Amino acid sequence: MDTSLAHENARLRALLQTQQDTIRQMAEYSRLLSQRVAVYASEIKRLKALVAK
Repeated sequence: MDTSLAHENARLRALLQTQQDTIRQMAEYSRLLSQRVAVYASEIKRLKALVAK
């Protein structure tokens, strides 16, 4: 393999790894936000029930 092609291959692999790491971090952040939304929804439901009494 040509040296410049090997260098480009390594560069693209590093870029791909960085993007995959970012996607994993975003997925975890999304999961945490979803949990918070569920907690807020539960609290809203509880408060609505109190108001309805």
